[in-house]
Amino acid sequence: MTATVFVDYYELLEVHPRASEAEIKAAYRACMVRDHADQNPDDIEAKERMILLTRAKQTLLDEPRRMIFDRERARWHAAAQIGMAPPRWTGGQAPTSDFTNPNEREHRVEVDLRDVSIGRLLVGVGVAAFVTGLGLAAKAVADRANRKRRRPR
Repeated sequence: MTATVFVDYYELLEVHPRASEAEIKAAYRACMVRDHADQNPDDIEAKERMILLTRAKQTLLDEPRRMIFDRERARWHAAAQIGMAPPRWTGGQAPTSDFTNPNEREHRVEVDLRDVSIGRLLVGVGVAAFVTGLGLAAKAVADRANRKRRRPR
């Protein structure tokens, strides 16, 4: 059985979610200098951190991947508020599932519904619907702004 683990790339790189490309690159370089396996020969997990740092940089610098990651991050935070989120990565082997595939639209989390109260389940469904609705509304506003920008005057 494989477990899904959430890795917050912003937290890993120690940058704000609205960080610019230059800030992300600078944070990546600083973290790689600090966490590089050659700098930490006694640390078994240094190689795994390097893998995750590279994934984080690749994801956050690619706009479509970053949008997918931001959407999944919002869902994770919403699920964490009601206690239904997968655990966060806290060290050790780098998780194999990540947000680098733009075609991967969803992450599946197996939940035994017998362990969840009906109230929490309803709240979780409502939060998920709300977060999805916010994403769709933001996309509609962005599309409308793009259409207005393209319209010749």
